[in-house]
Amino acid sequence: MIGLIGRGAIATALIPLLRADGHDVLSLVRNEAGEDQVADLDDLLAARPALVVEAAGQDALAQVGTEVLRAGIPLIAASVGALADDGLSARLRQAAKEGGTRLHLPAGAVGGIDALAALPGNTTLSYTGTKPPRAWPAGTPDGTFFQGSAREAATRYPKNANVAATLALAGPGLDATRVTLRSDARAEGNTHAWEAKGGGVVLSMTVTSLPTEGNAATSALTVHALHRTVRNLTSEIAL
Repeated sequence: MIGLIGRGAIATALIPLLRADGHDVLSLVRNEAGEDQVADLDDLLAARPALVVEAAGQDALAQVGTEVLRAGIPLIAASVGALADDGLSARLRQAAKEGGTRLHLPAGAVGGIDALAALPGNTTLSYTGTKPPRAWPAGTPDGTFFQGSAREAATRYPKNANVAATLALAGPGLDATRVTLRSDARAEGNTHAWEAKGGGVVLSMTVTSLPTEGNAATSALTVHALHRTVRNLTSEIAL
């Protein structure tokens, strides 16, 4: 059985993929117990899922992540940007140690994380995220509206900049990774472009994905990346 935190657009799209693989799914949805879902984290943990997928936002990861890990249950976190909070990151690490398990960070809406993470120190990394206006908070101006570090981006735009945090954690870090965010009325989907240089290697990648149905801020590829991570943790061969 797979535990799932949330019942929003990401979770809704992920559930049928997990069930098609033969998994039972039990969702934690606060104050909404019902068929295949519970309202209390204790009930989810008591069911002893093989792993838990967080798909409910940075606040949800902060609220339940340590308890899941301390219970010895592997946790896949969609809301990677929450780790921009060093205190939370430290608590999650400690909880994983105490539980003898791991926090898994999926690639999300980008690719090439394996190659990026393999680069040595002194890597430089820049990322540009471009999405249509409906994907950004109301009142966001058209064009480039943010330039700064991945830590700043993930903190200021928690529903949009998890990709920046994922790249930064695989690369030179949250403060060394340079991020540009753009709103483009002509954009047909969400585009993530990044370039890294280090160890005599230059990596660059651009990924454009339609948004998840019901959530313009989240790329559909995020759902498939979560699905792949579950498969890697539950299959005989991981790729």
